[in-house]
Parts: sequence; C-alpha cells; structure tokens
Amino acid sequence: MSDPEATETRRQQRARETRAKLFEAATELITQQGYHATSVDRIAARAGVAKATFFVHFASKAEIIAALMQIQTDYARKARAEALPDGPLEAMRAMVETLGRQAARSRTLSRGVLAATLESEEIGGAASALFDEVLAEMTADAHAAEKAGLLAPGVEPDALASSLLASYFGALLTSSLKTETDMNAVLASLVDGTLRGASREADPRKSSRRTKTRT
Repeated sequence: MSDPEATETRRQQRARETRAKLFEAATELITQQGYHATSVDRIAARAGVAKATFFVHFASKAEIIAALMQIQTDYARKARAEALPDGPLEAMRAMVETLGRQAARSRTLSRGVLAATLESEEIGGAASALFDEVLAEMTADAHAAEKAGLLAPGVEPDALASSLLASYFGALLTSSLKTETDMNAVLASLVDGTLRGASREADPRKSSRRTKTRT
C-alpha cells in the first residue's frame, strides 16, 4: 500500500510540472503571436495537455500572466522585508533589483508578460494593482528614509520611489528590445545612481548601516 503523504507529494509535483509547462507554453505563444491571438486551446496543445487540464490550473489565459506577475512581486516584497534591518534605502534597492532578477531569469517570459500587459486591459489592470502595492511599500520606505535624515535636502520621497520603480520598467523595456543587454547590470546602475543622488551621503549603504547602528 502506498504512503498517502508520498502519493500526495507526487501529485503535487505533477501539478507543479503541469503548471510550469502551461506557463512556458503561454509565454512562448504570447511572445510569438501576441496575447489576443493566443488561445487556451493553443496553450494546452503547446504544453501537451488536454484543454480540461488547463482549466484545472487556471480559470483563463489572463490568470496565467497574473500569476506570473504575482510570483515576481511576492519575491520582491520578501526581499524588501529581509533587507529592512539594513535600513529603508537598502530595502528599496532590494525590492527593485529583485524585480529585475526575476524578470531577467527568462527573456522570453518577460517579453510575453510585457506583451500581454500592453495588449490586454484585464492584465494591464492586474499589473497596475500589483505594482501599485510595490510602489506603496517603496514610498513608505522613502518616507522612513526622509524621517531618519538619510535623504539629501530637496529630495521628495514619493518622487524617489517612483523613480526607482521607473528604473525597473526602463531596464525591462531595454532588455526586451536589445537582446545583448544585461538587465541586471543596467538596473543596478540605474538604482545605484538614483540612490546616490538622493542620499545625504555619497554611499547610501553607509547611511543605512549607520541608521541600523543608531537604532
């Protein structure tokens, strides 16, 4: 007799593998032919599963893209939380650069998500909601940095948070258009320049460490 826990584990593994195939098939097709031209039937066929199996895992093709963006932003928010002990500036850096690392893991995936976001109002709305949450946390960190005296005179916390998030989208678009671009390197440079310009000290990491020591 098989162990129920082991059987469940195998079932969960198969489910993860199927979801991964559907993710890959959807993003490949969307990248190649656009969001609206990509049907559930084609996604299922490309993934090698029945159409009914698709609907076991996702209610619609839009849900696949929304799930991918949710995973990306969840990683970013976790990275921010882990970096908070080093100060609000490092938390902002961690959040934005983690968004970039997640996007850079698969250029095809990133292009597919970007294409779907631009083509579909439904996905665009979902993306807006998720990144509004990201921006809200970054804005809170920027205001915390201002309160701690880490920002240079005249730097607006809201503008700083928006600039950092805009750096991510700029690096994403650049790497999508130019295949030779190292997205992580481009984004790190943009983030570092923005934080250096906004920080009261030349190296924002020093400010973060000093704040941590004081607290």
